This record gives sequence, structure tokens and C-alpha cells, in this order.
Amino acid sequence: MSPSSDQPPPLSTRRRLGASIRRRLGRIGRSKSPGSDGTTPRSSSSSADDAVPKILQDGILLTKISSKKQRKLLFRLDPDRGQLIWESKVRKYIPIEAIRELRSGLDAKAYREQFQPPTQDYEDRWLTIVYIVNSTWKTMHLLAPTKDVMDMWTMAMRRLHSAQTDLMSGLGQGDMLEAVWERHYWNGRGFSFDDVEKLCKRLNVSHGESELRRLFQASLFCRADSSKHDCLDFDDFGLFVKLLKARPDIERLYKKLQKQGRFDFEVFQQFMRDVQQTKLGNAELQALFDIYAYDSVPSSPDPYSSSASSATISVESFASFLLSTDNPAFADPEEKPREPKALRIYPPSFAKGVLDEATVGEALCAPEAGSDGVGHDMTRPLSEYYISSSHNTYLVGHQLVGESTIEGYVRALQAGCRCVELDIHPGNPAPLVTHGNTLTTKLALRTVCETIAQYAFCASPYPLIISAEIHCPPAQQDMIVDIMQSVFGDKLMRAPVDGRPQIDELPSPDDLRGMIMVKAKNLYVSRDAPLVGGGAGSGAADAPAYTSADSTAEDSERGSKVEEIKREPPPLLQKASAAIQRVRSRSRGLSSSDSSPPSSYIPLSPHKSPSSTSDPSKTPKMSFALLALLVYTVGVKYRGINKKEAYAPQHMFSLSENTATKIIKSGAVLDVIKHTRTHLVRIYPKGTRLKSSNYEPHGYWSAGAQLVALNWQTLDLGYMMNHAMFQRNGGAGYVLKPRALRLPNQKDLLAKRTEHVFEVGIISAQQLPPPKDASSGGGIDPFVEVSLHVPDWSGFHPPRGALPSPALGSPSTPASASANASGSGMTLRTSSVKNNGFNPVWEEKLAIPFTCVGDMMELVFVRFAVRQDGGGGSRDDDEPLAVYCAPLACLQQGYRHLPLHDTQLSQYLFSTLFVKIGVKDL
Repeated sequence: MSPSSDQPPPLSTRRRLGASIRRRLGRIGRSKSPGSDGTTPRSSSSSADDAVPKILQDGILLTKISSKKQRKLLFRLDPDRGQLIWESKVRKYIPIEAIRELRSGLDAKAYREQFQPPTQDYEDRWLTIVYIVNSTWKTMHLLAPTKDVMDMWTMAMRRLHSAQTDLMSGLGQGDMLEAVWERHYWNGRGFSFDDVEKLCKRLNVSHGESELRRLFQASLFCRADSSKHDCLDFDDFGLFVKLLKARPDIERLYKKLQKQGRFDFEVFQQFMRDVQQTKLGNAELQALFDIYAYDSVPSSPDPYSSSASSATISVESFASFLLSTDNPAFADPEEKPREPKALRIYPPSFAKGVLDEATVGEALCAPEAGSDGVGHDMTRPLSEYYISSSHNTYLVGHQLVGESTIEGYVRALQAGCRCVELDIHPGNPAPLVTHGNTLTTKLALRTVCETIAQYAFCASPYPLIISAEIHCPPAQQDMIVDIMQSVFGDKLMRAPVDGRPQIDELPSPDDLRGMIMVKAKNLYVSRDAPLVGGGAGSGAADAPAYTSADSTAEDSERGSKVEEIKREPPPLLQKASAAIQRVRSRSRGLSSSDSSPPSSYIPLSPHKSPSSTSDPSKTPKMSFALLALLVYTVGVKYRGINKKEAYAPQHMFSLSENTATKIIKSGAVLDVIKHTRTHLVRIYPKGTRLKSSNYEPHGYWSAGAQLVALNWQTLDLGYMMNHAMFQRNGGAGYVLKPRALRLPNQKDLLAKRTEHVFEVGIISAQQLPPPKDASSGGGIDPFVEVSLHVPDWSGFHPPRGALPSPALGSPSTPASASANASGSGMTLRTSSVKNNGFNPVWEEKLAIPFTCVGDMMELVFVRFAVRQDGGGGSRDDDEPLAVYCAPLACLQQGYRHLPLHDTQLSQYLFSTLFVKIGVKDL
């Protein structure tokens, strides 16, 4: 291949640079042998060491503050093990990856006010750490002696956390990750055989004593200095780790794929196309092959004379590729395929020359372009997206006696939630957020709004919807609006009630970027008022009368509010009008049968203002100020979906899961789908879910519902599926619905019914976490449970004689030793591997048949759960050791390493599940 302006550099150059860069990256975090002082080895190029000053590694006295007492304790950061450590009665630590947030300054104001430390100058010295331990959220509050010390702590912890995150995201896979593992378990003095046995017992390694001794001796005799044969130094330990973590499963696959004893480009290309189902072109595959083939090129006097025909991939490089981000397990079908990360070291602008190593290294280590952005088209109307939604966001426990806290909003918004709920009740002097008629605690509305304002766009720039259930009289409704306006400012979407232009369709997420919208029920669109209506003055005869503005100070205040709305600041009105104009000017190409009806929002005539009525016995239904906030999310009562009832584009209704299920199973699913192409619909859990359990959301997504709200405090199967769905599109909280559900005239596609088999080979697992209740060194007998969760397709015209689909929103299927098809999915499991949680091998194949409608594979979910055998470990209510869940359309076929998570969906740093994925059409 001759180089050109639009081609990569020559093969020999690419291979030389690949080797150079890999050596360069391999040195990051790689430690030298321990010195005479016997301390933990460190490298000057270690990113972890650079992140943590030595004074913090040695330890600093900080004041630990709790509700009961305040104590000065020695805190230190261990960059090798990635831990925050402190000495109390016993040594305690928090893994850096378990930390969810660091709060200081204004972010920690609520906690500072709660604990009230004795000194008054503590604001700049305060740090609140939010973390997870044993699937439970915890907080720790620290006070530093000076502001500089606290700044140093905060910066070091953020850097160390970023380094850990990079490793888990795959940026530091390969040699860097191995180096981190070695440093994490290195004891600082050297390993005797007794130390090796203890470490292997801790890691649940199943090797017997004779096998361990063989690996131990092999690690010792490989070094030049053989005068000492009873203790592994750090370099010996690194070799021992490589021998311990050998992958015979990958070696077997490698030998199976070889042709005539070679793994050359032809083998690699065939493997990528036939097995991995790649969409990469030949040139991209060649460049990717060159990256992993560099260490297999035979030595030559001329390092640049190697030819493509001599290049092969070694078994070590093949394993490195299978574990890398160039071979991802998850890919969003709506996004364009991204260039493999390794290929970024060859930018086209350098194609004609020899690349500079530093420049190439920066290209490889730099964040991937668009990795924090979105990949979906964000210019479609809101109704064409699934929107990440939470139910009773303020609750973090039971629905009747749980605690109301701002932490619910913080956690949801940080995770990309785009619709949070406020249940607002009267308070003295101001409205409160609480679950009405229950024993749940209360929150000040202003405090909740301040929290929302702070975190609204930390994870996504796209619009946030506040679903408000308001139980306040008009006077306190005015207070609600005052609070929201003062806290949210120009981010709050609002428009004058009178003279508001009609819209033909909803705006897009891109149109409303950075805006906060309020959804509440408009009481003027009542049972007696027609839903279909026209311009200003329509429905005037049905508008309610009001008390005289002169009768009370409260009414006078309300009257002034009306005047304030009428004198809306021009910039705000212009902003709202501009958004409307952008929507109206966008060509959608809808057919006449699918176009939205005229706006049925019932405007209030000026002569019906509160000051114009003389009957003191009548009161307003709701505040005019609150009406001004209902622009694109106007809550209305559900009045059926038929030709007699028409809703304006901005009208949206909420349905409980019971009501939604009845509508869908009554045979009206296609009517619901047609309605949700142009209108928003919200689904929420039924009232009997007192323990905040969740339904499975994919049944309602299959009917086109956009805002399927879940209890985010309960991390069950329903939440896991929701989390998997909204990992798509960069975690922005908006995911394009399938074509069959969002585009008009899709009856043929919705009638399409196909049969498939999900085939998965469970090959092996790597470094599984121990059970939480296991004693130190306890063994693990792991097995893998695979469940496939398919929506209820029964409303999509099932063929005659077909078996009924499982109930919509039914609980998940319990695991069993054999297949069962009850509930919403089928679950299969492997046999167990005795006493091995380090590198268990199953090599078992499972197959689950399923039906798909309208090619909507993104609504079929796969969950992998690694469980402990024995003692009831296969029951669904027992906590698994590790889990992974993904939409089937996003799960890539072929050989993949699935990242494993704990039950809080936090990724384990070293744990993976090696599988072969396939979907066969019947």
C-alpha cells in the first residue's frame, strides 16, 4: 500500500510507532524493583503518583465530623491501591471508585448547617464525601486545618478518581491496567511463598499448592540474579501475576483461528468480518491489525523493512485486542460507527511523514472526539424520544415512611435523568415538597429548586422537565412561581398566557437546550371544556369567575401577578417565540392523517381576569403565574384516544401503570403509538408499590410512551433496564425511539413479526468480587445466569394460535436450573465452577428463542448475573456477585468482554465476563 495524502503512514512506520507508543504507555504506572528501604515501588512517570502529593500519601490530621462527635484522625491517600485511608480504632478505607461526589463550598452548605461545627470560618475548609459501601449510600464530612490543605485534598482526590475512571473506561487497558493491578496488591516488601498463598486465597484463586509453587519458582528463576530464591521482588511479582492470570481460553481460541500456524492479516480480517460482524473497511482493518501485530514482526537489521506478509499477531496481542476498547461490547445502533481508539495515533495530517512519538501519544491518550457528546439526531420533536424519568424523586426509601431528601435529585440528575418529580403541598410560610398523606419527611421547595438548579445540566445539556403535582391554593401557587423564577432565572421556560401563538408540533431537545420546563395539570382544560379549540377568546364562556381584586390583599397580589405576566420582559418572550418559530419552520413531511390537531389550549380572555368579576363567592382554579409556566408541557386529564378526542401538541397526560396496561391490552396499542408520535405521555408506578419497587419499562416503551418514570432509589431489574437504555446517546437522557414508533405510516413495519434465537457462549470470568457476607478467604462457586426480557407484543396483532405474551410490567423471572418462560422473560444458567472466583471457565452455550416486532431489538434486554451457588444463591431476591445489562441491539456480536458491575451499577475495576454473542434468525 503506497502512502498518499489520505492514507495512513507506511506499514513499517505505523508498526514502529505502535511499538513505541505501547512501550511509552506501558511505562505509565510501571514500577521498578523495590529499593533498599523496602517501600512500595514508584515510577516518576506514574500518573497516580503525580496526582497525589507525598504529604497526602504520608497522612494529614483532619477533623471527622458526625452528628455525635468530632475527632481528629490521620487521613492519607494511597495512589497504588486507589484508597482513602484513615486510622480510627481499626484501619478503614474507601476505594476511590466508590466515591460518587466531593462537595465543598456552596455544594456542602446543607450539611454544614446541619452539623454546625464550633468555628465560624469552616466554609472553605469543609469537604463532604458521598460514597457507596455495601450497596448503601454514605457521607463523610471532613474539616481541614487550612483552606490550602483542603484544596490540596480535593484536587488530589479528583485526579486520582479521574485516573481510576480512565482505567475502567478502557483508556488505560493493557499494560497500564496490569501495572495498576500489581501495585494494588504489592505488599511493599516482597512476597514469600506464604504471602503468595495468602494473596491467592484472598483472590479466590483455585490453584493447589503444587501449582502455586511451580508458578512461584518459575517467577524466581527467570531473573538474572539467582542468589535469592525464597522471595519475589517487584519484577518477579509482575511475572508471577502474568503467569497467574494466563488465559488458556483465549489461547484455545487463538489456535482454533490460526491458519497454517499463523495469525496474519487474512485470519484477522476473516475473524473480524465473520465472527465479530465488524463494519470497518479493509483499510481500517489493516491499520488496526498493524497496531496489534508490531510485537510479532521478526527482527531485522532494518527496523523499517518489514512487509505486510511477515506480520502476525501473537496470542498476547490477540488477548490485548479482545480486552481493549477497539473490541467493545456495547455500541449504539443509532450512532455512526466510531473509529477504533487505537487508530487515532495515525491522524491523516501526518500521513506523509514520520509521526512524532509525543504527538502520537497525546492522540492516543486524548479523550475520544464526541465521547462525552451525543450521537443521535437531537433536532426531532420531543415526542420522538424516550426521556429518562424518575418518580417521587425526593424519596430515597419507602413510599409511606421514607425520607425526603435532596440527595434523590442529586443522584438522579448526576445520572442523566431529564424528568424529576415535585409533589408540592402547602407549607407555613412557604410550600413544601413531600409525599402527601404519608409519614415521609418534608423539604422546603426553595431548597429542592436550588439543588435542581445546581445539578440540572451537569450530565446533559438538554431540557429538564419538572413534573409538578401541585396541591396548593392559588396564593401559594404564586409563591411556587416566585421561588422558581428567582432560583432558575432565564433557564425557566415561560410565556404570557394571553396571545400565545399556537404550535403545530413540539420543539426539539436542541431547541430547548439548557431550559427547565414545568409540567403541571392545567385546570382550565377541564372535563366541561372542549379540548379542541382555536384562538384567543376560545372557551371564554367556560372560564371561571374570580373574587374581586379589592376584597383581600391576597387577591390584590394575584391581580398584580397577572399584570406582571402581561408585561413579560421582551428578551424572554423573544426567546420563547424564536423556539416556536424554529419548530414551525422545520419541514416534517407528515401526512395529513398523522398531523397534529389545532391547538386546543384554552386561553383566558383579558376581560376574565381576577379583577373583572364581582362575585366574591367564586375563586380561581389556579394561579395565572403558574399558567405562564405551562408552555410545551401542559398537563391534561386523559379523556381517551379516539377520533372524538383531540389534544394539542403541548397537551400531555399521565397514566398509572395499571391504567396504561389496561389501555394497551385492550387492543388500543396502535392508537397509543399513533398518539405518542406527536404527544408526550408519562407513565408512573401504581400506588401499591409501597417498597418503591419498579415495573419493567420496556413494555410501555414499546407503546411509544416517552416518560416512563421509575423509583431511582430501588436498583432492581426495572431500574437496570432503564439504566441500560439511557447509557445510549452519551448518557444525555434522550434516546430516539425506534423508527416504527416515531415515524408516520409505519403500519407495515409494526405488523412485521420475526422469530430469533439469542445464542450466547459463556466462556470465562476474570477476578470476580467475593460475596459480601463471605469471610476472608472464603471460596466462591460461581455460575452465570442469562435472562432475556422481551416486551409484551400481544397487542401487535398476534397470529392465530400464538401463545399469549407475558403480562406487561410483570416481575422478573426467578432463576432456575432449567429454562422457564413465565413472567416477561426466559432465564437460563450455567453449571457452577467449584471454589474459583479468580478465573472460572465454563465454556457452555445457552440459547433463548424470542419474538421481535417491527425490528425493535433495542427494546429487548439481556441481563447477565454472576451468582454464588448454594445457600439459595439462585433466588432472584438474592444479591448477585456482579451484573451486566444491555439492549440486545447494542450488544455486539462475537467474542466480547462484558464489564461487570455491582448492584449499584458501579463498574468493578478488574472484573469481566468473556462471552460469545450471536443472534440467529429463524
